[in-house]
Amino acid sequence: MRTTISLPNELAQLARSEARRRGVSLSAVVRESLEKHLRKTPAARLPWQGIIDDPESSAGSLDAVLADNWADYIARDR
Repeated sequence: MRTTISLPNELAQLARSEARRRGVSLSAVVRESLEKHLRKTPAARLPWQGIIDDPESSAGSLDAVLADNWADYIARDR
């Protein structure tokens, strides 16, 4: 896939310098950097994950759990 991105000048210069140093394309440096970062960083935890402690709770009961506990969950996090 081909895409266009905008980078701050300083970051773009660092990436170009790294590409020259390694003898690879700028695209390769950006691709490798993104892949390395995205593969090691776990997906962001959604704010409501973990509020249901019962692994046997059905997804259908999620709305009721959220309605009953959402305000308390937010208050605990602050």
